[in-house]
Amino acid sequence: MVQERQPQGGEKRVCWFLKLWSIAVISIIVLSVCFIVSCVVTYHFASDKSNKRLSELQIYHSNLTCFSEGTRVTEKVWGCCPSTWKSFGSSCYFISTEFQVWSTCEQKCVEMGAHLVVINTEAEQNFIVQQLNESFSYFLGLSDPQGNNNWQWIDHTPFEKNVRFWHQNEPNFSAEQCASVVFWKSGGWGWNDVFCDTKRNSICEMKKIYL
Repeated sequence: MVQERQPQGGEKRVCWFLKLWSIAVISIIVLSVCFIVSCVVTYHFASDKSNKRLSELQIYHSNLTCFSEGTRVTEKVWGCCPSTWKSFGSSCYFISTEFQVWSTCEQKCVEMGAHLVVINTEAEQNFIVQQLNESFSYFLGLSDPQGNNNWQWIDHTPFEKNVRFWHQNEPNFSAEQCASVVFWKSGGWGWNDVFCDTKRNSICEMKKIYL
């Protein structure tokens, strides 16, 4: 009778090492597949979101102008605005020359997929005023509905935490419940509280589309 050969200690260690190595390789493969699937899903989600936004904008705007804004991994990133709008940062701006009351100005912006402008930084304010005519004032997306000095941005940006560029001694009258940006020789461009039912120009703002 041939006696069965028992595995030696070294062989046992090799087998155990091979098992561990196999488990590690399988784990890496599974994690890699999960990562790739996650990336694909994320890409398609972002792509679908951009396509949906593009479809919405095309309802209001026949032409878009896109600008190269660097790269994301290996792909170029393009920021797009309607062709007649101005591009700055992550937003697009439209300077309306129609004289309307504040509520109508906001409605006109909404009809174009936007809202009255919300100013978040000094750089944004400086860019915007460069596009304006010093002879006119322009409604902002800022109002005080109750006339109690509780100013609110149209997109719910916290007013107290945001920048403010009021002209000196403004706002100064509780019945003037809307804000405009206007050029005064004594102080340059700044904000002023005005009656909401007066007719003025306005500034619309929308987020860029990124492709």
